Amino acid sequence: MKINNVEYDIDFTDADFIERMDEGIKKVQEKIKTFKNEDLSVAEGIRQECKIIKDFFDYVLGEGASKEIFGEKNSLNLCVKAFEDIVEAKEQQLKSFEEKINKYSPDRLMRWIY
Repeated sequence: MKINNVEYDIDFTDADFIERMDEGIKKVQEKIKTFKNEDLSVAEGIRQECKIIKDFFDYVLGEGASKEIFGEKNSLNLCVKAFEDIVEAKEQQLKSFEEKINKYSPDRLMRWIY
């Protein structure tokens, strides 16, 4: 999977990876719920929001991943897009895998036999 033009070998059917991803998503949700930016400038608020997403990528893909993906940029647009891309890729890959597995459901196998 490419994330901001950086290629990663991601397998959403790997139990260890999906566990880190799900935990990472929960951390993002918790941090966003408690995020308070009323005392911050707009620029500092954006930096803090980007940090939440960068921390997610470092947690899920390994330390330094956010540096590879974003470099020194603190673009909220880039960060949110990368986060959306990985979450959507997870949903698509799991849906595709589920469709493959459903081909071999007991009901369907019985139709093939008879």
